Amino acid sequence: MRTSLIPLVGLAVAAGPVCADVLMWEDFDYPNGQLSQVATNIWVTHSGGTRPLNVSSAAAVINQADMSGGGEDVTRLLSASFDPSTDNTTKLYAAFLVNFSSLPVNTGTYTAGSYFAHFRSDVLNEYYARVGANLEGAAPGMFRLAIANETWTSAASVEYPLDLALGQTYEVVVRLDLATDQTTLWVTPYTVGGTPLTEADPGVTATDAFTYSGLINAFALRQGTSGLSPNMGAPGLFTLDHLRVATTFDELQVIPEPSPAALLALGGLAWLAWRRRTV
Repeated sequence: MRTSLIPLVGLAVAAGPVCADVLMWEDFDYPNGQLSQVATNIWVTHSGGTRPLNVSSAAAVINQADMSGGGEDVTRLLSASFDPSTDNTTKLYAAFLVNFSSLPVNTGTYTAGSYFAHFRSDVLNEYYARVGANLEGAAPGMFRLAIANETWTSAASVEYPLDLALGQTYEVVVRLDLATDQTTLWVTPYTVGGTPLTEADPGVTATDAFTYSGLINAFALRQGTSGLSPNMGAPGLFTLDHLRVATTFDELQVIPEPSPAALLALGGLAWLAWRRRTV
């Protein structure tokens, strides 16, 4: 993904993933604007709406650096669904890049910040593998990312032990293991050509209990706070892009091959270029 993603990103979006292990490949290659409007019937609003969740420069913008409510939350369906009540083998992986411009915030005694991304089921308000951001344990001016299985509280969320800086891009990988009913988080600084994460790298695992309901069939982005006034937290202001969801870790790092239709289109472009050179 690191060296080939940038030149091939447009092709990957146009062609779409063809590997059975890839459940979503989203580079937010849409016009600037409200995601649910510029990606109609792809990303759908499932909550809020007074503060749109926008796309800017081919990245989703999570704008929750204060305690105001009503931010728009959006969902995109996966290419397959999974029944956690009967499936005891599947592992679901999600990966994306984040770049924060404002720190997470908290008020009162609440330290968990809030979550901004998660898997969803087809049952209302059933969210799993919640990824969030907070200041807990971080040095002044820094922040940390955290993971919870299902319940987002100071006790349930587990921070990845790496202080993160504003203006730096980080790669985030999440594994939801239906065999163990646990979620694991990995975080690393991202640079093109850098060393990619592997599943053997150290991660942190959430331990709060799951109460599964329905089929896991979507991935969601959230703009919201957690806790109750006056003790609340919010994740901050940041961009999120290059979102991938798959059933194997390796597929998160691989650009899917173009579809036959995309190859035909590319062939047509090559033929036109040849014609222009020969006439």
